[in-house]
Amino acid sequence: MIKPEAPLKCYIAAFLNPRIDAFLDKNGFSRGLIVFAIPSHGILFRCRAAGELLDLEFGALFSLLEFITSSLADEKIAAVHVVSSNPEFVFAFTGSSRHLSEGSERRKLLTEYGRRHRLSVGYVEPINNKAFMPPSDYPSVPENRAVNLKLDDKNLDRQTFKPFQKGVEF
Repeated sequence: MIKPEAPLKCYIAAFLNPRIDAFLDKNGFSRGLIVFAIPSHGILFRCRAAGELLDLEFGALFSLLEFITSSLADEKIAAVHVVSSNPEFVFAFTGSSRHLSEGSERRKLLTEYGRRHRLSVGYVEPINNKAFMPPSDYPSVPENRAVNLKLDDKNLDRQTFKPFQKGVEF
């Protein structure tokens, strides 16, 4: 009997800062933040985004799944276990949730990613959510672990200046 591959454990989170620095606000930066972490690969991703807290949480999920699909494609990851500290997000995957209603954009995206990976969602206490860790406390990848990220070769030879992004809309 073939033993099934253990799922890749990932952590997601979203923040919505009630206050924002006047300079950031004046320059159009978003108050929200989406975060995902893949501790086994030493990856911690953060991006400013605009939206409600639950929308940001789904944005973190879909960003994570797109990252796994595109940048970790060579690893042939079959199963992904995503944990979050937002109970409303976790309960959206049980029963007939209005957040994942039939025909909704979220449901379509989830179905599409579900074709590539077996997905499971669970709850983790905020104190144990590794997406909340500051980057300075995040461990680097052990020396014996090699992570092969798939780079886009066509843009490597173009030297351009890219300004800070003000965030994405969800």
